[in-house]
Amino acid sequence: MKDIIQIISNLEDMRFIKPASMEQIIEAEKELGVSFADDYTKYVEKYGVISARGIELTGVTTHERLSVVSVTKKERNMNSNIPANMYVIENIAIDGIIALQDETGKVYTITPNGTPKLSYNSLSEYVEKSNF
Repeated sequence: MKDIIQIISNLEDMRFIKPASMEQIIEAEKELGVSFADDYTKYVEKYGVISARGIELTGVTTHERLSVVSVTKKERNMNSNIPANMYVIENIAIDGIIALQDETGKVYTITPNGTPKLSYNSLSEYVEKSNF
């Protein structure tokens, strides 16, 4: 599996806000009742949250629109089919589709009121293959 940090660092027009501390990451996991996948933890510890051409991942940040905690809570309230062990990694903003990740690292997509569909085996694969 390719390294998530290397993949992100090669994204066109990549911007990030502020790396998250391990304490902030643990607090976000507790708030959501989840364990982040290793690659997601590695990503937020390095970048906090990113935006690049074609992709805008949630992260551990105080910016509500990009906060994994805020976005996941909002999406859970709108779609009861989102499993409790998953968190939102991106609001794709096309037909209400969102991307979710579970603690094993697998990435799923879900439509409004739909159920999760396995789409990628890791965050690295998601970022690499879904970047337009």
